[in-house]
Amino acid sequence: MSDQLEQQQQQQQQQQPNDQADVAQDVVQVNGEEQVEDQPEAVPLPPVTIRFPSPTCSRTVPKPKESSESRDQLTIYPQPSETMQDIKLLINDWVGAYWLGPYSLRLPFVKGDDGRGKVFTKKEDLSEIRAGEKLNEWLEVQDAFAHLEEDSERVLEVVREPYGEFTARQSVLRLLELIAPTGSTANTTATHISLQPGSTIFESVRDGVLSSSGETQYEEVEVSLPSGRKGKAGKKELVKVKRAISSDKSHAFSDWKGSEGWTPTSLGELPFSQSPLEVSPCLRSIQISPFNPPPPHLRQLGHQLYLQVALLEGETVTVICTTRGWFVSKSNVNQFDPSPKSDNNGVAPQPTHSLIDLLHSLSPLFSERLSKLTPLSTEPPSLDPISTVAIPQAEPAYPWLANIPKPATSAEILRTQLAFLHTGAYGADSVDAARDWNEEIQGIRELPRGSMQERVFREKMLQKVWSEFDQASIRAVQTVSRGDIPAINPSEDPKAHMYLQSNIFITQGDSDALNAYGHLGGDAAMRISHGKDAAGVKLLNKLDVDGLYMLGHTIVDWQGKRWICQSILPGIFSNRKKDDDEEEAAATEEGEGQKEKKEDWVKVGDSPTKSADKSTEVEESQDAEGESENPMMIYGIDSEKPTSIHWDKTTHKFMSTIGQAQKLAAHKIKDGKGQEFEFYASSEVKGLKGTDGRRYLLDAQRLSPVDIEWLEKDCETEGARYPHRLTMLRPELLETFWESELKRWARGVAEKAKSKQDEAEKSKEAGPSTTEGEKKEGETSEEPSTPKEDQSPAAEAAAAHRAEEEKPVDASVIGDIKQFELKFNPDAFVDQIPLKDAPTSDDKPFLPSTITDEADPSIKAVRDASVFLRSIAIPAVVLDVLTGNTSGLMDGASLTKHLHGRGINMRYLGHLANTIKQFSAGPEGEERKETGHLAALKAIVFQEMIFRASKHILRSLISSLQPETVSCAISHFLNCLLGSSYNSSPSATFNPIGISEREEQPEYTKLTPESLRKSIIDEIKLRFRFTLDETHFDESLKKRQLLRELAVRFGIQLAQRDYIFDQDQETSATDDEKEAKSSKDKKNKKSKVPVQKRVHTFEAEDVLTLVPVVKSTAPTVTVAEEILEAGRNTINRGSIDLGLEFMLEGLQLYENIYSVIHPEVASVYNQYSQAIHQLARLKIQQVAAQAAANPEGASDPEQPLGLDISTALRLQRQAIIVAERTLGVYHHETAGYYFNLAMLENLEGNPQQALRYFRHVLKLWDVIHGPNHPEINTVLSNAGVVLQAINETSLALVLQKQAYESTLSLFGDSHIQTGQALHQLTQSHFLAGDMAAALSTSEKALDIFNARLGEDHSQTQEVKKNVELLRAVIDNVEKQKERNEQMKKDQQERLKAAKERIQLTGGGVKGRRLGSTLSNAGSSGSGVRIVDPATLAAAAAAAGHPIDANGQPAAAAAAGVEGQGQVAEGSNIGTRGTESVEELVRFIQGQQQPGASAARRGKNALRGKRRTGAKR
Repeated sequence: MSDQLEQQQQQQQQQQPNDQADVAQDVVQVNGEEQVEDQPEAVPLPPVTIRFPSPTCSRTVPKPKESSESRDQLTIYPQPSETMQDIKLLINDWVGAYWLGPYSLRLPFVKGDDGRGKVFTKKEDLSEIRAGEKLNEWLEVQDAFAHLEEDSERVLEVVREPYGEFTARQSVLRLLELIAPTGSTANTTATHISLQPGSTIFESVRDGVLSSSGETQYEEVEVSLPSGRKGKAGKKELVKVKRAISSDKSHAFSDWKGSEGWTPTSLGELPFSQSPLEVSPCLRSIQISPFNPPPPHLRQLGHQLYLQVALLEGETVTVICTTRGWFVSKSNVNQFDPSPKSDNNGVAPQPTHSLIDLLHSLSPLFSERLSKLTPLSTEPPSLDPISTVAIPQAEPAYPWLANIPKPATSAEILRTQLAFLHTGAYGADSVDAARDWNEEIQGIRELPRGSMQERVFREKMLQKVWSEFDQASIRAVQTVSRGDIPAINPSEDPKAHMYLQSNIFITQGDSDALNAYGHLGGDAAMRISHGKDAAGVKLLNKLDVDGLYMLGHTIVDWQGKRWICQSILPGIFSNRKKDDDEEEAAATEEGEGQKEKKEDWVKVGDSPTKSADKSTEVEESQDAEGESENPMMIYGIDSEKPTSIHWDKTTHKFMSTIGQAQKLAAHKIKDGKGQEFEFYASSEVKGLKGTDGRRYLLDAQRLSPVDIEWLEKDCETEGARYPHRLTMLRPELLETFWESELKRWARGVAEKAKSKQDEAEKSKEAGPSTTEGEKKEGETSEEPSTPKEDQSPAAEAAAAHRAEEEKPVDASVIGDIKQFELKFNPDAFVDQIPLKDAPTSDDKPFLPSTITDEADPSIKAVRDASVFLRSIAIPAVVLDVLTGNTSGLMDGASLTKHLHGRGINMRYLGHLANTIKQFSAGPEGEERKETGHLAALKAIVFQEMIFRASKHILRSLISSLQPETVSCAISHFLNCLLGSSYNSSPSATFNPIGISEREEQPEYTKLTPESLRKSIIDEIKLRFRFTLDETHFDESLKKRQLLRELAVRFGIQLAQRDYIFDQDQETSATDDEKEAKSSKDKKNKKSKVPVQKRVHTFEAEDVLTLVPVVKSTAPTVTVAEEILEAGRNTINRGSIDLGLEFMLEGLQLYENIYSVIHPEVASVYNQYSQAIHQLARLKIQQVAAQAAANPEGASDPEQPLGLDISTALRLQRQAIIVAERTLGVYHHETAGYYFNLAMLENLEGNPQQALRYFRHVLKLWDVIHGPNHPEINTVLSNAGVVLQAINETSLALVLQKQAYESTLSLFGDSHIQTGQALHQLTQSHFLAGDMAAALSTSEKALDIFNARLGEDHSQTQEVKKNVELLRAVIDNVEKQKERNEQMKKDQQERLKAAKERIQLTGGGVKGRRLGSTLSNAGSSGSGVRIVDPATLAAAAAAAGHPIDANGQPAAAAAAGVEGQGQVAEGSNIGTRGTESVEELVRFIQGQQQPGASAARRGKNALRGKRRTGAKR
């Protein structure tokens, strides 16, 4: 599709709500191109100097290294829009001000006329900016200095403020941040919902401290232990310190053993986290004193807080905070005395304003150890701060294998006092009311968004409050699930109980106790409905329509149950109908003048119905039915009364915006009285008006139409009914189908225009023939680019459809794209709720839809989209995998994400498996076994079906169990699923709680491996319409990978150890244990405990805990996405520098909105680094092409590329740390980030680092997928190329051979992938000096390329040239051997002739060796004849050192020049093409030093690494 057509398509898509559609105010169309609108640039302010007070203790602020450096003032360069609060955050992290207590920022005092500070500025809100008075924390810097000239000095003074209880508590929290940083050994106050949250191992991988087995290596080092005595250094002694050392002395692949060395990584040795930061404690302990709270009479004297501190010197003091500061009292642990403690001179000191300053004066050891921490330490931190700081706005990743902490917990009384430090509540009566989540969320929505700055601030606040709501929801669900909160409707069915905790409304999401979903499938339909509802809320949050509001909404899956958490809709718990009616009547009596202000009561003109309004409709239905309705409902069908429809003009206007964005058609729905109402979304999407006057949308699950093809063809097959009828089409599919139909429409319009043009030009015969000839020529030119594999009819059909869609269209003949219209009716084919008296049956508990007339285009579009999903979308996925256009499919999670992105629901896994089978068939449709990418995809699909079936079964088994019984149930389930080969008859463990004698055995105790397999097969057939062969469990089930999927996606943390899945594994594990025991030190003999052999693979104690799985409704950020997309488009148009600048700006917005540690930020980091890498490769190819076309005028290949690769490397490293901490150490996206980093490191010239990352990527593939995946061969091949660059040719050959052998086994001997592997192997053989093997592999590759790509393809020509060159080299080597043989023969003949001549001229030398004769030829002894020059020349030639007749040495290469000329003429294989054949032979035979060969191979080798110009 041409650019013009795409621009018209974008223009139609941009008709969306204010500021939401695409690049709203900030990205505009200029001359048909997308550009970022220039924002008014903020004029930078002159520097601002901040002056600080001096601390009491001299040790508080360390002395600067340079005398010119000042600690009492700081110069900053703020932005005009920065606030005083931003400056205070900067001050708190500065080494000269970290110690400050509460303070304010003020302008220097200048006395005014009224005796107070001079008034500099009066603002519109009547506030004043006075000299010497406290500045508002939200005051912007530019406003604070608006009264000064540009060249005037700008000064802010830090002024101490008096303490209150809040600031006293904040001072304690600030102290804890300094002395117990997050992620350090000193931090003992953290309480997490699971073990080892947010861990990372990147720095261990980067530094090579992980061995190939995954264990961290340590060494003993000398360290200085502080003595505590002032002015004296500590005594040095040899101690064991956990300092990791690199075990890879040469490179990461030094111990690689090829395909034989590929062994699964031991689960017990998998690294999941690195050692925490070792921090020496600065205090023995710190806690809130038990003397708190201050009594009233002392509070009147200014007492705020009492703190008990145990110093390292051994003294325990009680510190009192008053309004003026802190002082040490005479109190001890048992007795309270508030009077100040006297110093050594008997004088009671004045309070010290800063708590940190006071501790410095009390404890020298506190000062000494605090100086080694941030921000005082001058040494760089041993760990990147991004890997240790707390994760602010994202859910941390919890490892699926974890070690039980020893001891399980530590004594820390402050841990129980953190609630007081944060809230100040001493008792239940003083606890503040919980946060009003709904008011917070909706208040932030109503913030202005007119400028870029306002949009960024608004989205930042929204993301923050959504994240905090998710965290509060998790805590609330755990509290409710444990039974700590009573239900607000205790008299109803327990499955229908509702709860209220922390102003969060909590309900069960998988129990249809009220039979609201009975017609759709009951509990199963309810669970799916809530999932679709959350997806709809997320979509509506993304659209962000002004005037429509969504509740805070989060789904938490925990311990087999689904919980729905929502913010409270204002008025939902009160019946305000009577009051509303009275208000409405009063408003009606007031007159018509105020009707415009009260949109809710305006009668709808030209609406689908002539009924008065909502209130009238409610009143009429009440009179008719005699039943009460929800008085808050203003729009949509009432679920409790399906015949009642509410309608509101203003809400309908808002819904039209959503309908336009989602391509939903306006359609009419009749109520029970036959009146028609118009809707855009489904009529089941409800609008409610809260008592706050806002309009809220609920039940957003039907924003998309139903999948009618599934309902009609797959919902009931072979007597098996699908669990529910709530089968919807995904929004991504509707978008894909809409684009496909747009292209089809454009082709139709273009063809009609072309046919009219042809009819008008029938008289010109050359026109059609020329066009046809051009078409044929184009087809032949495109043909070699597509591999000619023996494809199945299904694959051929999918490829033909793809080619048809991608045909270019002349956009000039299309006209206005707005003529194309395709919209969907979301109410089409929707099953209706039966009336109470309506007859229904178990087979059909629903009423058939009345909206089925496919003569309506919007209804026909629903059918067509459903057909498109089956016939086009699914085959397109398989086609992309078959052709290698899709990568990164490692496990079920990556497959799910990919399919959802393509608009395919996971219920189509069975159809996907059948499509793979069809694509694997032969050209005539004959059945063949899947190979290559399709075999890998099939294995992942099968594994995903087994996982999903297992998940449903496990959830049903544990949903009603007590937490302590859940561990027994999960372990028995895993034994039946994964451990049956080790123990074919596992026994279940059940320990009754003992509360009742009639306590029944739970369902899981009846589970056996046979019954579980049957249940899984039945579940797969039921949910995916696919019959799985039972032999798959024994032959193809990847148990380690399935265990990881179950643990990660179900939320299970298991104990880390080697789980034995079969008897063979137990034998090998026993041997390894014996070997390990024999290598241990004898000192550990006393601590050895005999390990009992396990009866089962899993025991109950292996299940450590269950982790909540959260589904958030927070959308992605639109403002940052717009800038990032503008950057990509700018790069695609050729403006690389400007595009990269836009991408960096968008990246900074992501960081600002999300904070750095967020998976979305990691994804953007990766996108930017990928863009740099692709641009670098493109530039390298351009330089190579230029050098090939014009060798003389080519640029220097060693020149820099002009790209900031160092920034890309830094961001990619950060992306990995963030991904490991938020997604998981063993996550498919983390693996992709590591691979990209390895490629970037190699590009920058860091081969050692690249090899470390490649080795780790292989480990990730082993854990996530296992062996035998085509992309593993890509990793091996790239690692081999890096090894070639560092002259590890033999090891590179091992890797390339392994990659080739794996490719051969996966794809066969005639696949294009095998040809590529052979092409790479040719290079390795050549560099290793094995010319015969290089020629053999190159000839095999040539045969494959000729067959698959054709002779004219560029890659075929390249391989053909290599074959010719290698043949020339080998032929010349053979010819040279023949010449050498002939030369030896000639030399022997000349030697014989020389001997004969010597014998004839003088027999005195007869019987002597030639050597001795020649050695004595120059002696002056008598009787010795001097040999003539001719004889000497003959003898020298026979000895292999020819000289001429004058006795001078002949040219060393004279004998080989003539024969080498022909080789040099056509050879370009490294520098060997210009050397003599003798030197080439010595090189091949290994007689030349490798350094010389590497130096001479250079840039002209068959394949080599290019430098980027960066420093090595």
